[in-house]
Amino acid sequence: MSKYIVECISNTNDLLGEGPIWVEEENSVYWIDIKRSIIHKLNIKNNKTDNWYFKESIGCIAYISNNIFVAGTKNGFQFVDLNKSKLTPIINPEKNCRKNRFNDGKCDNKGRFYAGTMNDEDNEPTGNFYILYNDLTYKKFDEGYEITNGPAFSNDNKIIYFTDTRKGEIYFSELKDDGTLKEKQLFISIPSSEGKPDGMTIDAEDCLWVAIFGGSCVNRYNKKGKKIDKIKMPVSCITSCVFGGKNLDTLFITTASFKLNDQQKLAEPFAGSLFKVRLNIKGNKTKKFIKKN
Repeated sequence: MSKYIVECISNTNDLLGEGPIWVEEENSVYWIDIKRSIIHKLNIKNNKTDNWYFKESIGCIAYISNNIFVAGTKNGFQFVDLNKSKLTPIINPEKNCRKNRFNDGKCDNKGRFYAGTMNDEDNEPTGNFYILYNDLTYKKFDEGYEITNGPAFSNDNKIIYFTDTRKGEIYFSELKDDGTLKEKQLFISIPSSEGKPDGMTIDAEDCLWVAIFGGSCVNRYNKKGKKIDKIKMPVSCITSCVFGGKNLDTLFITTASFKLNDQQKLAEPFAGSLFKVRLNIKGNKTKKFIKKN
């Protein structure tokens, strides 16, 4: 396994840092503190940080244009206008399931927003995966999760990877034309002693980089599900990662602190920070949400 230099680039003390995306037009990485309802932005060119505060939890965002995003929130899919710090409802697939909130999500190459929900109150498997289409309709494509995570898409955009964090399992499936699953299959099962699979991203070689919550690392798996590399992190609760930077060879990594007790927080002073690691391989651009007019 390779040795990497891990650098803390924004010590935001997030309770649950999550959902990083790279917006190349702005030379910036955006990410979220779900539990504090904050969207962060770090411009890596001038090292300027901006923060926006909201009144409900936001689990994931995808860029549209000019400070406008789509998001999965506590109350369904919404538009986010950072110019006004405003949320505008689109549709809530789970208005009758008040225990759930949206968690992780990403867009595919067609600009469709895939996002999953999770149970935020108890251990019932009430979470589901959805697609928000370009015309703002939606479809559920899987169900029965306590905590959803992912997804990620293969470079040819034919395969989706997605995660059941509580079970420690990552699945994959070929996609139908409408973006739903052809056949869900197990890709990787991670023993609980090693931590839990959380957010993930795909590199240019179609290998999967997976944040391991409670495992102090980001693992790299090849297309056969074999672990071929590992980034050791200075904190334990690793939540997600995304490629960015001018050459798309920097991995930005989000982390959390809310699971740590006081003694653990002293031992991990950078828990909840944003980190970066330069790699010898490139990733892919963060896909945007494409809204039909």
